[in-house]
Amino acid sequence: MTEFKIFAAAPVFLEDLLEKEILRYGGTILSRGAGGHLFSAGLKEIYEMILWSRISSRIMVLVKEFSWAGVDDIYRETLSVPWDSHMEESATFACFTTTSGSVSLPDRTASLKVKDAIADFWRDKTGQRPDVDRESPDISIHLHLKRDTASLYLDLSGGGLHRRGYRQEAAKAGLRENTADAILMRAGWPGIASSGGCLVDPMCGSGTLLIEAAFMAADLPPGLLRYEYGFFKWREHDPDLWESIFDSAESALEEKLSGLPPLMGFDSDRKALAAARENIHAAGLDRFIHLERRDISEFVITDKMKNSPGLIVTNPPYGQRLGDKGMLYSLYRKLGDIGRNSELKGWKMSVISDDETLLHATGLKTSTKNRIMNGPIKCSLYHYELYGTSGERDSDTPAKESVRTVDLPAMTQEAEQFLNRLKKNKKSLGKWSRKGDISCYRLYDADLPNFNFAVDFYEGKWVHLQEYSAPKGIDQQRAESRLKTAVQIIASLLEIPLSSIFTKQRSRQKGRDQYRTLQRAGERYLINEWGCRFWVNFTDYLDTGIFLDHRNIRKYLKDHAPGSRVLNLFCYTGTASVMAAAGEASSVCSVDTSSTYLKWAEDNFMLNKIPVEKHRFIREDVKKWLNACGEKFDLIFMDPPTFSNSKSRWDILQIQEDHEDLIRKAMNCLNPGGLLIFSNNYKRFVLEDSLQEKYRITEETSWTESEDFKRKGASHRCWFIRHNSDG
Repeated sequence: MTEFKIFAAAPVFLEDLLEKEILRYGGTILSRGAGGHLFSAGLKEIYEMILWSRISSRIMVLVKEFSWAGVDDIYRETLSVPWDSHMEESATFACFTTTSGSVSLPDRTASLKVKDAIADFWRDKTGQRPDVDRESPDISIHLHLKRDTASLYLDLSGGGLHRRGYRQEAAKAGLRENTADAILMRAGWPGIASSGGCLVDPMCGSGTLLIEAAFMAADLPPGLLRYEYGFFKWREHDPDLWESIFDSAESALEEKLSGLPPLMGFDSDRKALAAARENIHAAGLDRFIHLERRDISEFVITDKMKNSPGLIVTNPPYGQRLGDKGMLYSLYRKLGDIGRNSELKGWKMSVISDDETLLHATGLKTSTKNRIMNGPIKCSLYHYELYGTSGERDSDTPAKESVRTVDLPAMTQEAEQFLNRLKKNKKSLGKWSRKGDISCYRLYDADLPNFNFAVDFYEGKWVHLQEYSAPKGIDQQRAESRLKTAVQIIASLLEIPLSSIFTKQRSRQKGRDQYRTLQRAGERYLINEWGCRFWVNFTDYLDTGIFLDHRNIRKYLKDHAPGSRVLNLFCYTGTASVMAAAGEASSVCSVDTSSTYLKWAEDNFMLNKIPVEKHRFIREDVKKWLNACGEKFDLIFMDPPTFSNSKSRWDILQIQEDHEDLIRKAMNCLNPGGLLIFSNNYKRFVLEDSLQEKYRITEETSWTESEDFKRKGASHRCWFIRHNSDG
C-alpha cells in the first residue's frame, strides 16, 4: 500500500484535538507544529480523515521539500516535479504561497514562480500550457516558505474543510464550523449527548453550534454534505474506494438521527433566526432542532431540559464585531443568572469571548478554560459547572467532585512504605497548611529513593506529580509500575479522582527543550494564595504557573509594597507582580521575554480585579532592558532561571556566570533606601565576593523557604541586597 506524507492544518490551540483525529483514522504522526501536523497515511486513511475530521481546515499531500535561497530555486525545484503523476494536462490549477519566519519574498512573486514552473513542465511535455483558475481550480498547489526550506503541497480538500456544505447564510460574528466543533469537544458534549443530555444555545445566531452538535451526537461525518473535494482531480484518486467509504459513513443515517437528544436554539434577532432556519433545513435537521425567538432575559426551562443534565453553549457578542463592550456586561450577567437557576443543577455551560472581564461578569465558577481562535480573534473559552443556586457561590472554591474510592493494588513492601510516608506528610503538613491558611503545598519530594517524585497538592482537589528522571540502569517497566502504583495510592489517600492527578517527567532540559510545551490542552484552574487568586495550568508546561516555594517572598512583597514602585524581573506569570499590586504598590513593572507568560500575568491581574492599564508588562530580554533602563524603583524582585538560551534572548544566560552583571544593573535601577530581592534555585550557586564588598547583602533563605520544602534542603536561595549608603 502506498504511503503518503500529509499535512493537516487546523486553527492554533486545537493541535491536540487534531492529533487525536489523525491517530483515530490511522495516521502516523511525523512532526507536530503550531497550526498543523505532518503525518503518513494510506489512501483509505486519507479519505476517512477528509470525510470525518471535525477540526482540520485543510488536508494536503506533500509533493516535494527542498532548500531555497531565491526565486530561481523555487522555479527549478518546482519544474523538477513529475506533475503528470499528480494532475491531468487538461486540469485547471492555481498556486498559493504562505510564509513563516523571516521570509521577505512576497507571496505573489513566489506563487508566480510556481505557476510558471508547472506551466513550463506541461509545455515541454505536451506543447500546451494548462489554464489557471484561481476561483475554482481543479488542482490547488500550496507553497510554504520558511527561511531556507520550502514545501510544495497539493490540496486534497478543495477549499476549507470547515465549509460543510449546509451554510446558506452566516449571521454576523458567526463561528467557523470547525471552531464550533472544538468548542463542543472542549465542553464535553459527546459524553453529555451519549447520556441523553440536551444542548441549548441561548444566543444561537445562524445555528452553527446546533448543527455541529447534531452531527456530532449522531456520529455523522461533517463532510457528508460536501459535493466537491480537491482529490477528485488528483491522479492518485481511487473513486471506488472513496465511494465505499462514503456509502459506509452515510448508512443508517435516519436511524442515527432518530436517537438525537433535544437541541434548542434561541435568539432575539429575527434575521439571525431566519439564517439559522435556512442552514438547519439545508443540513436536513428541521425535525431535530427547535428554534424560538426569545431574548436571553426570557430564558425558560422546558420539560425536555429536565430529563437529564445537559449543556448550555453559546457564542455571545463580545465587542469585536457586534455591539459596544461597555453595554455587554449586563448580557453576560444574564448568562450567569441562567446558570444559577436551581433547575439546572448538574448542567454545564461553555461560553466563548475575546474579553475575560466579560466572562468573569457571569459570576459563575470557572472549572476549566481554553484558548481558541474565532477567525482572526484570539478568544478564551470558559467552562462552568452549574450548581443551581440563586445565591452567590464562591467562585474560587468549586464543589468537591464526588469520588469513587480507588481500589489499591496488592501492596508490596515498598508501596506500603510510600503510603505510610504519604500519610505522615499529609498529617503534619495538613495541620501546618490549615494553620497558615495555605491551600497549595508540596506533599512529598522524593522522600524515598524508589519513589522519585515531587507531589504538589493544590486546593485539596488536584495533584501535580513530577517524576524525576530515573538514573541509567533502572528498569523502565518497573519504574512505570511504581508510578502507576503511586498514582493509585495518592488518589485513594487524598480522596480525589484519578483524572485530577497530572503527571510529568522532570529531567534536565537542554537548549531549546526547556521552552517546549509538554502538550497543548490549554486548561486552567483557579488557586488561592494570601488573599489573591491565580490561574495554574497542570498540563501544558513543565511548571504550573506558580512556584510554590516562593510563597513567603510573595507575601513579603505584598506586605512591603504600599506606595512603592515595584519591578519584577523574569516575572514569569506575574504572581509576584499581582501580590505587589494587591499590596497597593503605586505601580508594578513586569519584564519577561515570553509573550505567553506576560499574557498569563495580565490574566492574573484581571482575575484579581487589578486594572492592567495602571501597570506595565514589558516583553524584552531582561539584560537588554536593564542596559537601557533609566528608571528607579523602590522594590525589585529578580528570580532568574539557572540557564536560558531562548531564541528571543539576545545571548545565553547562565546564572552563575551572569549574576554579578545582572545584580549590578538591577542595583542601578534601585532607589536609595530600596531593596533588591534576588533568588535562584541553582544548587551549586555561589554569590560573588565583589558584590558583598559593594552592597549590603543578607541571605534570607531560611525564612523565605517554607515548611513543605525544607525536607530536601533549600529549593531556592534568597538574598536581600541594599545600597551600602543606606546606613
